[in-house]
Amino acid sequence: MLGLKKEIENISKMKHAKIIQDLEKLGIKGNYEVVYNPSYEELYQAEVSPENQGFEEAELTESGAVSVKTGIFTGRSPKDRYIVQDDVTKDTIFWDGKVNLPTTSEIFQSCKELVLNQLSTSKKMYVVDAFCGTNADTRLKVRFIVEVAWQAHFVTNMFIRPSHYELENFGEPDFTVINGSKTTNPNWEAQGLNSENFVMFNLTEKLQIIGGNLVRWRNEKRDVCDDELLPSIKRDGFNALFCKRR
Repeated sequence: MLGLKKEIENISKMKHAKIIQDLEKLGIKGNYEVVYNPSYEELYQAEVSPENQGFEEAELTESGAVSVKTGIFTGRSPKDRYIVQDDVTKDTIFWDGKVNLPTTSEIFQSCKELVLNQLSTSKKMYVVDAFCGTNADTRLKVRFIVEVAWQAHFVTNMFIRPSHYELENFGEPDFTVINGSKTTNPNWEAQGLNSENFVMFNLTEKLQIIGGNLVRWRNEKRDVCDDELLPSIKRDGFNALFCKRR
């Protein structure tokens, strides 16, 4: 038993070392703690920590949900979402000028540098590896890099959590999301963007960057759902849990 525990600890240390190497390759430098695929209990303790400041702060409500403030945004900000228009996307994206807004590789790299510089000042980084899709043949392996606990909570809820075996054999992610929500873009007007906030996709680099956007995560049930729960029903051997938007 002790031998198995030691082996698991060694695997965990090796995994953390590999994660730090991956972050450095992306351009995230500095001296920070990495929390890899945290449990709900770890996230909860981090969310209600008295050391949190600003938008990191969370409160425990009477229902057992964690409540956070997201600032001026109370919903998605579609006019701040951009896709890099390049050889990969120029003929494969419907450029309607309303939903799919184009940007250049140069502007993406400029905003990416802002995000990386912000995260390089962080004391703690949450890295969540998860699956998008249930079919093992077609699902994507997605890595989320965030510095706010309740953002890690959100993606842990929304995406499929790998088993211990799947995590050990996760390999390189198919897509990476880097969330530097504490930074904003001071050059947005000169770059012809909508505001200082940005969500940008680069399908060539298989990378998404986020800056200045703390929205989406409001009342998270610690391990179930972020909305009011309605009675579940059982039909043909399947259980269904319904959520009601507040």
